[in-house]
Amino acid sequence: MIEDLAMHLADLVQNSLRAGARHIVVRLALQEGLLQIVVSDDGAGIPQHDLAQVMDPFFTTKERARIGLGLPLLAQTAEETGGRCSVTPRHGGGTEVRAQFRWDHPDRPPLGDVVETLVPLLATSPGVEFTVELSDDRVTWLLSTREIRERLGDVPLHHPEVLCFLENTLREGMDAAGLKEAR
Repeated sequence: MIEDLAMHLADLVQNSLRAGARHIVVRLALQEGLLQIVVSDDGAGIPQHDLAQVMDPFFTTKERARIGLGLPLLAQTAEETGGRCSVTPRHGGGTEVRAQFRWDHPDRPPLGDVVETLVPLLATSPGVEFTVELSDDRVTWLLSTREIRERLGDVPLHHPEVLCFLENTLREGMDAAGLKEAR
């Protein structure tokens, strides 16, 4: 069982990476009492004939796996907390997964440590550009690994000082966008 929403986020990003995405957008928005998590990519996408099955726990495209629980569990969690979940193909290729939760719902799992979840994914995915967008009713905050790489030159994102920078910067963005647990 996935314990927090950050783990669902990690699963979605890993799905994008497995689909060969070269650009992944991660959005977390807390607006009007709703938490929305969106991951969109330019990967291989989901074939039309598989789209109707992606919420079935006994359907998976992973080799050597007989079940695929990530999306069905995410959808179940969203629905149980007054929200919803959708998986849609993107025009031009790729997929968008959108999950929405009522922030104040007593059954909403904790957000978890989104920063500790995202930083390793950002730093260990060479050739993949990430855009992270964090927002609430007041502010929208952005981080682009393409822009960071341009400024760093030959210094890799997995360099210890860059990892600290990514962690600190993402924590500032989470704070700025009001994405903190008040439990």
